[in-house]
Formats: sequence, C-alpha cells, structure tokens
Amino acid sequence: MSDQSADSKKTTGSALIWKLTKWGLLTLVLYFVWQQGSQLYEQQQEAISDIQIRPTWLILSGVCYFIAWLPSVWFWQKLMLASGEKVDFWPTARAYYCGHLGKYIPGKVTVLLIRATLLKEFGVRMSVAAVTAAYETLAVMGVGLVLFLALIPFVINTDQLDQWPAWVQYIQSHPLLVPTVILIVLFVSLPLVARLLNLFSKKFTRSEVEASSDEPQPEFSLRLLYAGVLMFLLSWSLHGLSLGLTLASISDQGLIWQEWPRWMAAVSAAYALGFLALFAPAGLGVREGLISAILAGSPVIGDVNAFVTAILVRIVSFASELLSAFVLYYRFGSRASSDTVSDLIQPTSDTNKTA
Repeated sequence: MSDQSADSKKTTGSALIWKLTKWGLLTLVLYFVWQQGSQLYEQQQEAISDIQIRPTWLILSGVCYFIAWLPSVWFWQKLMLASGEKVDFWPTARAYYCGHLGKYIPGKVTVLLIRATLLKEFGVRMSVAAVTAAYETLAVMGVGLVLFLALIPFVINTDQLDQWPAWVQYIQSHPLLVPTVILIVLFVSLPLVARLLNLFSKKFTRSEVEASSDEPQPEFSLRLLYAGVLMFLLSWSLHGLSLGLTLASISDQGLIWQEWPRWMAAVSAAYALGFLALFAPAGLGVREGLISAILAGSPVIGDVNAFVTAILVRIVSFASELLSAFVLYYRFGSRASSDTVSDLIQPTSDTNKTA
C-alpha cells in the first residue's frame, strides 16, 4: 500500500515538474519574442506606423491556407480507407479542421482526440482515427522539417556570405545540390521511415485515445507514404504561398515570386519546430520567431515587414481555421445524424410493409 502511495506521489511530482517546466519555457519564448518586438518597435516606430494593410491579400492568404491543408485531409482519409474504415472526404475534412483548434491547448494530444471523436459519429473506430491522425501529423511535419533543411541554401543571407566557411559558400553557389541530395535520401529511406512512423504513431496515441484495444492496429503501405510525401510537398508550397500573400498585404511590391523558396522555408521550419515545442500551444512564439528571423534574412523584405508578417500570419491562420471549422462542422455535422435517423426509420418501414 505504501509502495502505491509512493508511486502516486512520484508520478504527481513528475507531472508537476513537467508542467512548471512547460509553462516556464513558454514564458521564456514569449518574453524573448516580446523583447525582440519591443526593440524593433522602438527602433523602427515610424516605419511600422507607416505600414498599410491591404485586406484583399489577407483574404487570399486565408483561402490559400485552407487549401494548403487539403492534401493532409486526403492522406488521412486514404490511411483510414486502407485500415478498412469507410469515411467520405468532407466528413474527414470536418474532423481535420475542427481538430486544428485543439492545438491551442498545450500538449498537442487534444488535436487527435477531437478528430477521433468527430469521426466516431460517422462510424470510424476511435483507435483507427487516432492512430491514422497521429501518422499523418508526424508525416507532414517530418516532410516539412526535411524541406526546410533542403531549402537552407536559398535562405542564406548573401550579404554575410563572406563570413561563412568555404563549403557554405559552395553550397550557396549551387542551391539545387542540397535539396536534390536530401530529397533523394528521403525517398530512399522511406521504408525505414514507414516503420518508424507506424511505431511512433501507435505509441503517441496509445495512452491518450482508444488505441489500446485488443483489435489489431493498422499498418500503412510504403506506396501510400510515397504518395503522401508528394502531396505534402504540394501542401508546404501552398503554405509558403499563403505566407507570401500575407507579406504582399503590407508590401508595395506585391508578390515577389523569387522569394517563394524563402516563404516555404519559413513556414516549414516554423510549423515543424513549433509542433516539436510541446510546451507551446500551436507553436506560440516559436512560429513567430522563426518566420520573422528567416524572412528578415532577405534584403527585399527587411526586419520590420518580417516581424509584422509573422504576427499577421498567426491572425490569418487562426481566422481561417476558426471559419473553416465552423462552416464544415455545421455543414457536414447533420449528415451523420440524418443517416442515423434514416437507419432507424428504414427497419420500421420495412416492418410495416411486411405486416
């Protein structure tokens, strides 16, 4: 009995330490971003005051942000279909976009819980929905992180290139070398990646959602993962375009298409590393800091536009997620209930005909 009490106290103490550490790190990150913003405002107060926001660009950015997640919805639906579940695209989209709102709660697990619960209404097992959702999340963030590494040569500040080692200068002068090598390595290593994703996705959900049942858990094919990687590359390209549209809303130059690789590098790094920062709800502070830092490396963007854009991206993405979740929830939420009513009525009518 005393051993159980000691274990309980130890668990409670560990949870308290982790909670304090998590909130401490979040506070530290937010303080750092706030300090950077305050210093920038003091130094560039006049330039910031002169910024004019063009709402049309922001609306286009929000629409592009919504479209950018559709490849992930497609991949998640394919994973569930491969697991033997029957679910249509738009109910999957409904659960996916509503799940976005769960990332604003620390811990990230709420996202999986919301998605699995909403699909349960459509007859999908929560265990399968949770495992496949975790698999999709790990896959899309993994591709984002690899894409950022591949795009590093495109974001090196050429004004400071002389201060870098010779091998960095060589890489910058051959910008396609690193992306080509990294993408080849990614596709060659996908069999191992598939095994790891199968393992991690199950462990990620087992203690939080109904993924501990005796029924067999799904295994996902390598072919589907290859298709998913291609779709995720498209997704990150659209996320980059969404960032570029946000930047255009405060810039007199409009869309500067040659900066697209930098936009993709900024969002892929911000979202992937923000996801890894478990202490930060929705990567709060981490995302803004990375987007601002990567955009500021461009001489045609500058510190002021980079920082303001990082703030606007957060506002646009949240507004897009909120509106998408609201529309999809109420547009497709009644279908499950209507199907249930039809199922209840049908046997009754058949009985009456028999009688």
